[in-house]
Amino acid sequence: MGKAATRRYDATGRQAQAQVTRARILDAAQRLFLEQGYSATSVAQIAAAAGVSAPTVFAAYKSKVNLLKEAVDVAIVGDADAVPLAQRPVMRRVHEAATAAEMMGRYAEAVTEVGNRAVPIFMVAYRAADADPEIAGLVADLDRQRLAGAGMIADAVAARLGGLGTEDHAALRDTIWTMNSPQLYDLLVGQRGWPVSRYRDWIETTLLAHLAGYPQP
Repeated sequence: MGKAATRRYDATGRQAQAQVTRARILDAAQRLFLEQGYSATSVAQIAAAAGVSAPTVFAAYKSKVNLLKEAVDVAIVGDADAVPLAQRPVMRRVHEAATAAEMMGRYAEAVTEVGNRAVPIFMVAYRAADADPEIAGLVADLDRQRLAGAGMIADAVAARLGGLGTEDHAALRDTIWTMNSPQLYDLLVGQRGWPVSRYRDWIETTLLAHLAGYPQP
């Protein structure tokens, strides 16, 4: 007699269900954070809105801070896929620009596109930071990540200009970092009611004006 075939446990369905549950929890958390703010939203409320138990929320995300971080990360890139913003089409298009001026125009488009999605949840984090040290740490990390990203754009622009000195490079990086600030988008689009197209054009004009101060190839 042959040995009975060993049945392998197929976890595919279970993993898929876990991903669905995680997505439902994250959607509920993001909605409540935007409606009520971070501090006023409890894990129990998130669980109820997602149709799961509070322990399920903790099992999926460990903490409310992690939920906010995940909500910000997803808003930045547009989905839950593990593909960083730098590898997304919107940023690849920026780096494919032939000239520094063209790059700034495409970067203005990218900043506006990401801002449309991400600024509301970014502002939830910024508003909660003063009262919550963990959120303050999250905000500091997000700002450092933005600065690092601005440095990468400055590197690419400098290469198209034939190089920049240390001070000029730092000034360009800091200008780019300022232009991609969520607070800036919130002030002009959110609070002052600028059309998104006007904001995008202003970002491009400001960046091009900064470039005009550097020697052109």
